Amino acid sequence: MHDERPVDRILGQRWEEYARRRLALTGQGHPGRDTVVELFGEPDPFEVVVAPFDDRWPGIAGPAAPTRTDPDRLAAGMLDALARAERARGDGSSGVLAQAGRSTDVPALARRHDLPEPWESDPAELSAVLRSWEERFGTRLVLLERERLILSVAAPPSTTDAAQAVAAENFAFAPDTITQGDHETLRPYAAHEVLGRRMWSFWWD
Repeated sequence: MHDERPVDRILGQRWEEYARRRLALTGQGHPGRDTVVELFGEPDPFEVVVAPFDDRWPGIAGPAAPTRTDPDRLAAGMLDALARAERARGDGSSGVLAQAGRSTDVPALARRHDLPEPWESDPAELSAVLRSWEERFGTRLVLLERERLILSVAAPPSTTDAAQAVAAENFAFAPDTITQGDHETLRPYAAHEVLGRRMWSFWWD
């Protein structure tokens, strides 16, 4: 297994930079805020969003328990399902990959696909995070677009504590996925989108 310290640094910086921005906006107005509040209500405070954690990066999660699920076979099945769904919708601009991607494929994929905007200038950092998830959770990259990224997950977390630790990593990776998603805060996101889940789907606004 490779040295996890760079990934801890990458995700830790993203977590703490996001925390600083959110905390700096507490109680302040910004363009369009009144409209957003009228439509969606007052946003949760940062400490509520990331509970049981706080503005300090909690560190990366430990690896999942061993699994008999073959990561490549799982990814191939997910790729087939995604491709069939895209064909049924008639979407010609699909980001579904021809075959499951690995972290080492990111430089080549960057030349053929739009990397997610927050990572387009840092493909090496994106690759490092994906490599770490491959090794700890058996992930494979199955869809890559400018606003979306989907991974298959052969060895997802199987306990609440482990799922919350992984959810913190997912938050640092793509906070919009949680704050503008179906669950909005980390605890329910961990319970419904991470615990035992074979797919992690990320998006950026």
